[in-house]
Amino acid sequence: MIKEIPINESHILALRISGKLIEDDYKEFLPRLEKILEKEKKISLLLILEDFEGWSAKAALKDIQTGWTHDDDFLRIAIVGENSWQKLMASFGNLFMDTKIHYFNEESDAIQWLKQIQNLAEKNEYIGYRHILVASDFSQYSAIALKKATELATPFNAKITLIHAAEVLSAEVYPTLGELSIPVLADNPEFEKKQQERLKKELDESISKVDFSNISTVVEIGHPVDTILEYALKHNIDLIVMGSHGRRGLARLLGSSTNGVINHAPCDVLTVV
Repeated sequence: MIKEIPINESHILALRISGKLIEDDYKEFLPRLEKILEKEKKISLLLILEDFEGWSAKAALKDIQTGWTHDDDFLRIAIVGENSWQKLMASFGNLFMDTKIHYFNEESDAIQWLKQIQNLAEKNEYIGYRHILVASDFSQYSAIALKKATELATPFNAKITLIHAAEVLSAEVYPTLGELSIPVLADNPEFEKKQQERLKKELDESISKVDFSNISTVVEIGHPVDTILEYALKHNIDLIVMGSHGRRGLARLLGSSTNGVINHAPCDVLTVV
């Protein structure tokens, strides 16, 4: 039996394998694998063997065919087993596949090994970004950042998310901001909703000028640095693109957010001027 295990790592497909595998197990599993590969392009496999008894003859053939067919689609394969013959099986697999296969006694060690290669193939071979986050303050530098992001995303059909972080400022502070051109939110629920809708509309207008379809917009409320970093963590962002000389909004009020993101980002950061 092949059973998928939920895991909070988009690039890792975790499977629990038990009993004796038959051809029907692969007929059920392979369509799911194909669907995942359409979305992720390249993944790592985590195979957890529990009371595993091997394969029937037809299932063994299917296993070999799957390995050959999808060898280029796998970054790494980690096997968590129970005995020495399973460890030998992992070593044997390395003889027939380019994908690196490693045997582990502990699941946590296997996951850590797989996470090392989230965006890079072996020997740092670049495989492209999958989800790019572009920070916007509606300045010309944000437009340049978005253009650069589309150039990077196009060869790999990566997803782009254009984000604007809007801080909640008190109604008392808001009038003192003078000609500050970035839209900000006062602590009035109705006004906040209208402003958030206006910001979303402005972001949508920004992407309408870009010749790229796999792109979405989001407006989050919070401090720019914290908001960008939190979004990047929650949504498996592997590249953040920012303009480095924005002159609008909080870039004036608080100084550059770009340095804060660079110093604490969980992924690559590209700044454009």
